[in-house]
Amino acid sequence: MKRVMWVALLALGAATSLAAAAPPAAAAEPGSRFDRGIAITATAWAAVEPDATRAFTFPPFVGPSYTLTPDELQTLRRTGFDFVRLAVDPGPFLQFRGPRRAAVDRVLAERVKLILASGLGVIVDFHPSDMQPDYTAPALTAGLQTPVFQSYLQLLRDTAALLGQRHSKRVALELMNEPPIAPGSWQPMLEAAYAAARAGSSDLLLILEGGNEASAAALTKMETTPFAADPALRYAFHYYDPYQFTHQGAAWNAARYLADVPYPARARPLDDSLAATAATIAAANLSAPERALAYQDAQTRLEDYRASGFDAGTITKAFARIADWARSQGIPPDRVMLGEFGARQTALQLAGQRARERTQWFHDVSLAAEANGFGWAVWAYRSAGGFGLARSGAEDEIQPDIAEALRLNAGAGKVGTGAAAQTARPMP
Repeated sequence: MKRVMWVALLALGAATSLAAAAPPAAAAEPGSRFDRGIAITATAWAAVEPDATRAFTFPPFVGPSYTLTPDELQTLRRTGFDFVRLAVDPGPFLQFRGPRRAAVDRVLAERVKLILASGLGVIVDFHPSDMQPDYTAPALTAGLQTPVFQSYLQLLRDTAALLGQRHSKRVALELMNEPPIAPGSWQPMLEAAYAAARAGSSDLLLILEGGNEASAAALTKMETTPFAADPALRYAFHYYDPYQFTHQGAAWNAARYLADVPYPARARPLDDSLAATAATIAAANLSAPERALAYQDAQTRLEDYRASGFDAGTITKAFARIADWARSQGIPPDRVMLGEFGARQTALQLAGQRARERTQWFHDVSLAAEANGFGWAVWAYRSAGGFGLARSGAEDEIQPDIAEALRLNAGAGKVGTGAAAQTARPMP
């Protein structure tokens, strides 16, 4: 009975919750720039029922794992962030119908209102997950005319209309996080997604990414002519180079067995990484032939990384290429965004030189973005998998060394507040 009442109440307010809270048209909008942001995953990775139905749990985004509190948001604002990139799993929006769908819209509207009330801007980032196979990024981008992508276009229209009710420069919609397909295949889908969002709102700020998982190279292959007359756009790319460093030990990545990888590439002897990697492989549940192949592959990746000499200069050159492309397209630098960057924290990086190496990477990447006039959003506030930047599971504060590396205010948090005091947040 309570579940039915919850649906009805949320459905009743879904269409009007943002408009009702809209500020007067003449009101100033502090924080309307998108310069320094952080991703929050409180509406990502929606849970799926443990049965054969493939149904998302209803209501979605409910429970300690999805909690977002005013204390957390105020901590982020005091730290110096001016916006939140809110990762949103589109799956429940696409699967649910009728009152349940209206209820999910209400959840999104309430999250947006909460973030705005903290003085932060918000980018609603439709962030496909792998929790339900019908709505993964590859499934959504299988073709322009597929039923699921046509439904996704309707979702963009509806959401742009919902967000556009605020008439706020502090709200933006990211059309899709990291499209996994090649730039040429993504281009017609991107144009359709843009048109759908614009059908929902004529002036809502939109965030566009290229294919190949929003790589910098893919952005420079985007055909921008269809969007050239629209000033309410940002062109975003993601940056995780070198993957040998940023994703070392990540089970889902080619760097899964790499360990003790330095930054810059020649900061320490290669033998450090080879020895730690060999130990990681030896401890893995692999047969002897599999261990041999894994070590051979890992050794090649580590040697390639060292030979590259990757350092701050490499990052500077990569970002200069993006800036050159933007100038060639007539795109002002403040309309380019480093939409996501981050590096896992391993057990060896908790203190000492290795911690300083990780800090240096955050410094060098964010500084290169700012030097070119690009806004940025770091990944992520709280997450498993090593990417979370909260100081601990019981604190809202960002790791002080990372805050300093990002030229923010260290020590701005409160101890014992926020969702992390209840439980860690799940991530794949």
